[in-house]
Amino acid sequence: MKRIDPLPAGIATAITLSVLNTVCAAAVAIWPDGVMTFFNSFAHGLDLAPLKSTQPFSLYLFVFGLAGLALVGFTLGAVFAFTYNSATRQ
Repeated sequence: MKRIDPLPAGIATAITLSVLNTVCAAAVAIWPDGVMTFFNSFAHGLDLAPLKSTQPFSLYLFVFGLAGLALVGFTLGAVFAFTYNSATRQ
């Protein structure tokens, strides 16, 4: 099987999660109740409404969260590639 290079895999995962985070933040800013309803559908009947934030949107928190998620995404992608390569050695 073809090996996956951990660096590009990490970068691709970081970018993917960053885009997803940006789209989610925009959706929450535009349509907060609709987003809550959407995520409630993932929760198998749990009511997530008590988790709804009461603080206003902050560019600082958005950028801080974006950077953190990009770092987690990079690490996740690199670890995935390393694990995949280790599991498929012949």
